[in-house]
Amino acid sequence: MTDRRKIAPVLLVLAAATVVVGSFQTTYEMVFHGYGPDRSVSTSLWVVMSDTPVVGQDDEVAYYAAGTPVALSAALLVLAAVLLFRDRGRAPALVGAGALAGIVFYYVTQVLHERTIRESWPGGGESFEYTFKVGTYLLVAGAVVGLVGAVLAQQRKQQQPHEEEAVVVHQLDADDDTPPFGIERQQEPQ
Repeated sequence: MTDRRKIAPVLLVLAAATVVVGSFQTTYEMVFHGYGPDRSVSTSLWVVMSDTPVVGQDDEVAYYAAGTPVALSAALLVLAAVLLFRDRGRAPALVGAGALAGIVFYYVTQVLHERTIRESWPGGGESFEYTFKVGTYLLVAGAVVGLVGAVLAQQRKQQQPHEEEAVVVHQLDADDDTPPFGIERQQEPQ
């Protein structure tokens, strides 16, 4: 049977790579319908991009810029994977996966909260459409894989019994050589 602890470093590295790639992808897009032509704003964990840029402004920092914390959590997962080969990475794996899951959960809930707030505004003819993109799905998948890897890393190594602890049975020439409780001692007549 395969030792599940050997799978943990692979899962941790896979989770780190997935979230780093996902942080550079577009995570969600807002499309504004209403007055004039439709405008769209898309964002990653690092920058916000708009199809109708504001005069004098290029791409700007993302609203919920979580790129740096995600990258740090991914680095901690890679460090934990390396330390697991020396049987010392259980705690960093748990901390890194927990931090990553918390950051991703926070990011997704903030986007959903922003959508709720925008939908509750008195529109006056303008409406908003939010669409989650591939970056969000990669972040969520990476966080789940990281948590699974951290759980598998927590299993203890199974100890093999030592040779001294094993039971050894020796048989003499015949089964009737010595009774199991020894030889009864005869009392001498007095």
